Amino acid sequence: MAFSPDVLITALQELLPGYTETWTKFHPAFDKIVLRGNKSKGKHPYKEFGLVPEGPGTLNDVGTDPDRFLNGGRRQSSVLGNTYASTLIYVYDVPGQDLREANGEADVIGLIKKYPERALMDFYEIIARQLVMGDGAGAGSFPTFNGDATYNPKGLGARGGIFEFAAPGSQSNTVHGVTANSIANWHTQNRHITAMGSNGWKQMRGAYWDASQQGAGPDGNVDNMFGDRDSFDNYCDELGDTVQFIDRGKAKEGDPAPGSNLRKGVAFHDAIFYPEPYIVRSNFSTTNALAGAIYGMNSSTFNCYTMGTDSKMETSGDFAARGPIRLPNQDMWRYEYILSMGLFCNNLRKNFSVTGGANP
Repeated sequence: MAFSPDVLITALQELLPGYTETWTKFHPAFDKIVLRGNKSKGKHPYKEFGLVPEGPGTLNDVGTDPDRFLNGGRRQSSVLGNTYASTLIYVYDVPGQDLREANGEADVIGLIKKYPERALMDFYEIIARQLVMGDGAGAGSFPTFNGDATYNPKGLGARGGIFEFAAPGSQSNTVHGVTANSIANWHTQNRHITAMGSNGWKQMRGAYWDASQQGAGPDGNVDNMFGDRDSFDNYCDELGDTVQFIDRGKAKEGDPAPGSNLRKGVAFHDAIFYPEPYIVRSNFSTTNALAGAIYGMNSSTFNCYTMGTDSKMETSGDFAARGPIRLPNQDMWRYEYILSMGLFCNNLRKNFSVTGGANP
């Protein structure tokens, strides 16, 4: 009994509930943004947001003077940052012969694992690599953490990565349309480790507290940390027998490949430090970053928005599935996953990078 091309999409919906929405579980950065309530549905691909890098007012001490004039008004230090949604479409084809030869539920599940699931996992991995390194193949319009790389949203010109591997006062990348240090506090924190065994914890704590004390408490503390494997392993070695891995949660029914999606990290103050397999040290250009890189992310300062609503047309834009489409003159059916998303940070100083962690 052969299957129609629509069976794959239908089976995904029936056998794997919420399949196309599990993308947030693949990477803790997205997961935390969503849990913070900072994911929204965008109305336009271009979004402007205000940056208020320091207190917006003036404190007055009235004392006993009844005629005291109050100095007020807004400090004219705020500017508008901007971001563009990136639209990425992952395309894969399923041979008609595979559909004809499928027979029974087991064959349907086999087709799902062979094509839609494998395609979605590949898409996830490309986005994750783009996020931390800026070199995800075909994803050059999506934002990146890597300050050594650039991305180009909508073909409108290159923009710098969010975490620049330099002292705060020396940073000069243009992030979200605003040049670092062109306004007060528009930079990320940064520390460098000469050797994990000698000053690793001190520099990590220094960067963590540098970010935490900025703007006091409204945005909370850094809650996610992502490091290359060598930096992570060196940190765990320094912990010794006290290392305790934190499970992000149990797999829910319907999660594809739950064993590989649910990462485990190690506590660092209020943050969880995760090994990031997509950070490739040799691909950095900054000397300090070549010796290891750790991103400290305050998810309260990050926002994302998706574009689209109609599941049968442009889709909801969050790795949503579309298809099948018959390829002319070929015994082939085409399916697509669509991501249309903007991602931005509105308070850089609450985030940090630490380099040199790969030095034992």
